[in-house]
Amino acid sequence: MSKLEVLRIRVPEGLLIPKLYLYSFLNLVETRKREVGQYVELRDEDMLGAILDGIETVKEILERRRKEESLRRLRLSELPMSGNDKKIFVRLCSELKCELDSIAILEAYSDVLKSPKVGGLERLMRGLKNFSVSEGYALPSIFKLELYALTRSTFFKDGFSMDPKVSLDSIVLMLAGYLVSRVGRTRLDRESWVSAHVLPLELTWSKSWWRLILYERLLGLWHGMRPVDALVLHLLVNLWDLLADEPHDLMVLGVVDPMGSVPAASAISIHAPLREVYIRSERLLGYILAEELSRNALNWLVRRALTVDQLGREAAEKFVKLTFLSIQGDVRALEELSLMSSRLETRILAMRQLEDLERKLLAIARDARRIAGRILEYHFRSS
Repeated sequence: MSKLEVLRIRVPEGLLIPKLYLYSFLNLVETRKREVGQYVELRDEDMLGAILDGIETVKEILERRRKEESLRRLRLSELPMSGNDKKIFVRLCSELKCELDSIAILEAYSDVLKSPKVGGLERLMRGLKNFSVSEGYALPSIFKLELYALTRSTFFKDGFSMDPKVSLDSIVLMLAGYLVSRVGRTRLDRESWVSAHVLPLELTWSKSWWRLILYERLLGLWHGMRPVDALVLHLLVNLWDLLADEPHDLMVLGVVDPMGSVPAASAISIHAPLREVYIRSERLLGYILAEELSRNALNWLVRRALTVDQLGREAAEKFVKLTFLSIQGDVRALEELSLMSSRLETRILAMRQLEDLERKLLAIARDARRIAGRILEYHFRSS
């Protein structure tokens, strides 16, 4: 048996988002992984081959996204950048001798790693052993969402710089994770759109499941990202069979893409506690999802709660909150869900003429009542 090769990657200290971009890429690398202090340690019989295979997987995901007709207007495989960001990436592409394009950057970097003169595992070890280096690349704004260029502190008259420079190797691997984690676009309110990023909080997802999440399950136009309990339910429903094997938490990040003179900015950050909610609701939510009518009712209720400008959204949000609590065993919430949905449906049916709002509310009430009925049925059968 061949001896395991070891690659230690220094992760950014005090910067969570660049670290999670790196984790997004590393979950696509099939190696033994563990966190050791400020490092991620990877072990494999062919460490260079494992990293190259991970980069190839990212390229395949991006190439398939570009071919999808329905996603062309979303341009999820493209690299958004401000004017200042462009200077960084132009320099990067000059060193890699490639076009300013996300897939071209990954291809050129793969060629560098394969080169017997400048590539190999030794290059990775040198390039990834430190996060901050004396001579390197400034972080583009997509990696500085939580970092001020100038931070004031006690005993510093004019503040001090917090803008580290990183190696080419670090910036490309973080870029790979950033690109694959950017799975959709969504509205936050009537006027603002953001890119939706799904990020792993740990190095725990298997490559097959993580790839499935990034390419199929959560890809495309999202209905929205608020309220949080509606988003968590949306994730639970779409990832239900995956969570049975790997119940891990996620971070969902809404990012305002950089453009012109405007840098990237974080609009919303949500910790989705999928593991905890899955464990509490495994049997009951599984019972709801097993029936087509109740599964469709839950999907529609969640969609209406998330969608900006949806008529009756406030009622949908209330019923989603009660559903979220009910599937985790809250009896009081279940009573409210059942009574409020039934009363609303009865009140609207008693009206002689329905306007658009009443029709939407009737559909919302019926979906909520159907979910409540399914939960009550579960408890009756279990007693």
